[in-house]
Amino acid sequence: MENQELLMLRRLLRDMSDGVLLLEMNGTILLHNHAAAQILAMPDDSLRGKSIAWIMGQTDVYDALFEPLLAAVGSRQKLTKTIPILRDDGLRYLQITTDFLMQGEEKIGVIVQICDVTDSAGLFIANKRLADQVVNLMNSFVEVMVTTIDGSSPYNANHTKSMVAYARRYLDWLGKQGELPETVAANSEPFLMSVWLHDIGKLLIPYEIMDKPTRLGSALTEILHRVEVGRLMLRIGMLTHPEQTESLTAKQNALDSAAELIGQANGAGFLDKETRDRLKEAASLECLAADGTAHPLLTPQELEAITIERGTLTAAEREIMQSHVSMTQMLLSKVEFRGDYKRVPEWAGRHHELLDGSGYPDHLQGDELSWETRLLTILDIYDALTAEDRPYKKPMPPERAFSILREMAGEGKLDGQIIESFYQSGAWVKHND
Repeated sequence: MENQELLMLRRLLRDMSDGVLLLEMNGTILLHNHAAAQILAMPDDSLRGKSIAWIMGQTDVYDALFEPLLAAVGSRQKLTKTIPILRDDGLRYLQITTDFLMQGEEKIGVIVQICDVTDSAGLFIANKRLADQVVNLMNSFVEVMVTTIDGSSPYNANHTKSMVAYARRYLDWLGKQGELPETVAANSEPFLMSVWLHDIGKLLIPYEIMDKPTRLGSALTEILHRVEVGRLMLRIGMLTHPEQTESLTAKQNALDSAAELIGQANGAGFLDKETRDRLKEAASLECLAADGTAHPLLTPQELEAITIERGTLTAAEREIMQSHVSMTQMLLSKVEFRGDYKRVPEWAGRHHELLDGSGYPDHLQGDELSWETRLLTILDIYDALTAEDRPYKKPMPPERAFSILREMAGEGKLDGQIIESFYQSGAWVKHND
């Protein structure tokens, strides 16, 4: 190198605020600038010709600083690392970048640049703290909101909270087994957020449908009033036409029997075909109104409701109830989920899809459904089967619930591997969460 070029290089190094070191491949310092000496807390004239190992022996303050230098010399790989250093003026952050001086294909030296990035690191830390605060606030808000929504319904009071508890324990167990999927391993909070939000669409479902405890709901009062008026009209008929007392009494007894049958069927968990046929016969019984006109005991809508084989919802009501999933998708589409949280709407909005395409609302199947969605679906079904706060049905024992889950897996609807893993984890065992 010409003397003039060497002089310019030395001036450049001298004026740089970043520390610069040139090391031989054995770790000996060939060249350094004043900033590097200051960072190492060593006199300028004491570094050249000294090894990194020698300098480490002179101070025990900056061990973390020397680790990347030794790694570059030992492993002969480029690296960039930011380390905290405690100095008299407080905590500083130094970014160390290493590269190689080449001669053809041969590495003949290590070039080290040491930058003080305290200001930018401080800004990053402040932003990270702010972001964490925002996420924590969002998590708290969602938890409070969903707990309030669930709490407003006696038939859904602990559903979401129980699912979150199952999910949290299961993910913790998978983490200990080293079996967490990549999307969840780095941050499980987005998936838990999707569990909290999976039923948010129920906000838009009419209360009388979402919390319909019996087949007839409020319509039973109208039917019983209709029966009472009909009985009263028959008694009046007996008084005005004594010769018809026998036939009118038979009609009155038929109405009484029909009312009793309707009352029993209204809250039953399951209706067999014989009972449904008897209800259809009862529906056509003549019932007199106060004005003397005759009408069938039940309207077509009431007959449809009272003859539901299982559950309390008619086909039209079930369709409205199932629309809560589409409502969830719609509501969550209004929220801008970013980063790790960007798939929350997908996971939450597909929890009623099944692997064979028989689910809803989009009839997705197979690989279209992620691991997270498959798990959420299983948690939802398991809790629905075992819930203890549904007054219209008794809670199912866990073993029976898992039997049903396994049957659904055998039919190609659910992921059998997740079911067995969830069972083995014990995360489904009830706790006082």
